[in-house]
Amino acid sequence: MAKHMYGSFEDLIELASKFVEQQGGKWDHTAWLEFLSNIQKKGFYLSNDMQSYLGSMLESMKKLYTSVSSTTEIQNIMLGISENTINFIKKTQGTWDHTGWELFIKDLQKGGLSLTEETTTYLGGMLEAARELYTFPIKVPGKGGK
Repeated sequence: MAKHMYGSFEDLIELASKFVEQQGGKWDHTAWLEFLSNIQKKGFYLSNDMQSYLGSMLESMKKLYTSVSSTTEIQNIMLGISENTINFIKKTQGTWDHTGWELFIKDLQKGGLSLTEETTTYLGGMLEAARELYTFPIKVPGKGGK
């Protein structure tokens, strides 16, 4: 993937994480459409496939958020997960094996995240959807921006 795409990918993951936090892990279809509209106003091009992967990633993030929301540090946890996801996908260029997956999980645990079987499953769904988003060009050249 070309280097200029990294920033867009990072921004998209961070926007998704912030959306989940701001919504408290709950939203309706109207909020989803507003989220998509806001992303497009920032210059992101979202094909139907990308919207689907973004939706899958948000659903996994929502499940993660809900499962760790009793933690007082929820914002830091979600930010840490997003940053680790971005770094992992960039480092592996979207390709990893089971050993790579285990290293991703260990890195999160080193950061203080306590993972259950359930939250590990949600992380897997989020990581897979993020990988799919990583493969798409997600910013229209010359349009929008931060």
